[in-house]
Amino acid sequence: MNAMRRTDKGFTLLEMLAAMSLMVAVAACLYSSLYTAFRARRSAESALNPTLTAWRAIELLKQDLSGALPPTGILAGGFLGTDAHDGKGYDTDSVILHTTYVHTLDDALSDGISMVELVMEEDAGSRRLVRRVTTNLLSPRAVESATQILCRGVRSLNIRYFDGYSWRDEWDSAAYENTLPAAIELDLLVECRPQGAAAELPVRRLTASFPLPCGVSLQAEGDVRI
Repeated sequence: MNAMRRTDKGFTLLEMLAAMSLMVAVAACLYSSLYTAFRARRSAESALNPTLTAWRAIELLKQDLSGALPPTGILAGGFLGTDAHDGKGYDTDSVILHTTYVHTLDDALSDGISMVELVMEEDAGSRRLVRRVTTNLLSPRAVESATQILCRGVRSLNIRYFDGYSWRDEWDSAAYENTLPAAIELDLLVECRPQGAAAELPVRRLTASFPLPCGVSLQAEGDVRI
């Protein structure tokens, strides 16, 4: 009786090598696609993060300004907005005000009246937007201000003040019968830093304006009241 012949056959070595080569090619294509997608995501995030940070800074400043106090009373302090430029013509404005807004600094809450200073500082070839807050204004000893970096990569900061008729580049409350401006406009130029960016970084402009609750109200020309 003849032995039963086996009809099933396994893969040959050549077939195994061909299948493995095909799997390697598919895996390489998938890796390339995923790498491109993740790289695009990182590039988008690096470009958007400065903008989102700048918007959060504007929202914080809006809260500071919503509690701004006119320079009258026991803790009277001037509202001083200064217009400045750098050597390239970019705006580097600053403003000092007193506010009742509750600040969160160093994980601690501070209520009462505080003095807030918004300035631009040099930061390794770029600039950053800095907020300095001084609390306990009645202390007999000098109180060191707390510094908070709001946003990095800020190319320019332009602040304008509305007096009821027109926008001004500067504001000194002493020159306006100790009153605040009716509204303030913030104009930021923020550098976006996508991966592989050229030496000249692209910028994005963010503009916001909002009224001050205690700002001036002009009934007629030359008549200023709070």
